[in-house]
Amino acid sequence: MRDIIVDYIAKGISYIIQFINWLADLLLRLFEYCIGIFRELEIHEKIIIVLSIVSVIIPILPIARFYIFESWYYINNPLAVYFIGIIIIMVIASVVQKPWILIARLIIIVYYLIWMIYLPAGNLITKAKPYELVYGYYINIVISIIYIGLCGFSLFGMRR
Repeated sequence: MRDIIVDYIAKGISYIIQFINWLADLLLRLFEYCIGIFRELEIHEKIIIVLSIVSVIIPILPIARFYIFESWYYINNPLAVYFIGIIIIMVIASVVQKPWILIARLIIIVYYLIWMIYLPAGNLITKAKPYELVYGYYINIVISIIYIGLCGFSLFGMRR
């Protein structure tokens, strides 16, 4: 009886190891395919993809803070969900190079930048007064401007 249980456990472990090997092989082939696509892109599209990978952490950064009850409270970016969508659009548009997609990508990032500038100007970040802008806000602005410049290079490079 003990031998049968040990056999079933050994077969189960064998199947699990085969599944893990199959999954690792599948992931490795997918990674190689993505690297192949990345190598075929132009330099500004490569920079956009690398910047997008780094930009994934930007939505969690605070953009403002205010002092109340003898401590600082931080406010997250209310447009963070849209920025995640913009990152996805940037990567997809880098791979699928159509003129209308590149123009749409540029319009979307300019629209996001305008909203990022309007948030503190329109006092839409928080109703708590006074508050001050912190590093996350400025990083959002800088990354948006870099995206706009790279999208412009990409669009002009495609037109040649």
